[in-house]
Amino acid sequence: AISPRLLQSCTASMLRRFAPTASRYYSIMSTDKITATQAFVNKVNEEYAKMHFEFEKQFWGTKMALKSTDETPYSTDLLSSTKKEMEDMLADPKILEDAKAHRDAIGDNASSDLVKTLDIIIKTCGCYTMPTAGVKAIREETSKVEGALEKNRNEMKLGYTDPADSSTFHEMSSVGLRNLLRTSPEESTRKAAYEGLRSIGPFVVENGFVEIIKLRNKLAHELNFVDYYDMTVTNAEGFGKDKLFEILDGLEEGTRPLMQEARKELSKRHGEDALEPWNMSFKMAGSVIKQMDPYFPFGKAVENYARSYAAMKIDYKGATMNLDLLDRKNKYSNGFCHWPVPSWVKPDGAWVPS
Repeated sequence: AISPRLLQSCTASMLRRFAPTASRYYSIMSTDKITATQAFVNKVNEEYAKMHFEFEKQFWGTKMALKSTDETPYSTDLLSSTKKEMEDMLADPKILEDAKAHRDAIGDNASSDLVKTLDIIIKTCGCYTMPTAGVKAIREETSKVEGALEKNRNEMKLGYTDPADSSTFHEMSSVGLRNLLRTSPEESTRKAAYEGLRSIGPFVVENGFVEIIKLRNKLAHELNFVDYYDMTVTNAEGFGKDKLFEILDGLEEGTRPLMQEARKELSKRHGEDALEPWNMSFKMAGSVIKQMDPYFPFGKAVENYARSYAAMKIDYKGATMNLDLLDRKNKYSNGFCHWPVPSWVKPDGAWVPS
């Protein structure tokens, strides 16, 4: 019979002999999993970058009312189709399933960047998951109606009726109308500009906005959210609209006395008419805007912009900026930024500028 002491000695000897081999074995397994995970992330990044670019190209072209060419066509149909392709990828259950599997496989053994990227893929795809074909159909129908409304809004005949001659209509964008509200010395002109801006509301209501609200809320209900707003807040912030309104209510209540006092002061200085919506911005600005114009001419806008950011030590790291600052017919009036090419670092360490 083998003595317990001898058995213990032999076992310890075996463990010492095979421990390095076992360690190398598990190290190889871990390395293989990390390599596979990195390959998965690389593929997702490359595919998403292509689809994102095609969608953003249509977004820019339709918003800026750019002219289509045979090589680069722009249309709301292409905007909807490229958005659908991008969202279909993000909603692909296989990508989400694989991302979760890779995350479980690597644990905390991989680099923090790889782990973080996987977590972002999981969260993003989770926000786009459409559990049934019916839910997906609602989302696609919503995108179509949104695209049609955007097109109609861009092509809307906007402007104001001349208060001195009701037969004369001055076509003008919402940007031009807002400028009139701030700068025109004639109250009748400011009021006409205000009425022109107000015409946007009824127009969008009659051109699909109500249908969009219905479809968005229907989509949210199918996904067990209170409504579409609750869904977007939850996906973006990680908490629902109830929590958001608690924060905003506190902000509104805290600043309400300041707002009320400011209105009283404006009325005291300029009369009750100063509180009319077509008078407030003009009365609040006074002559300051005209006095500032010589110091901030539009012709210097881009130069001053670049100088200001350079003075703040902001480095664009090779990014390309495309600025469209000129107001024109059918162009989207509100300012926005978008990233056709998101800046990111490739696996080989190469920097991809925006």
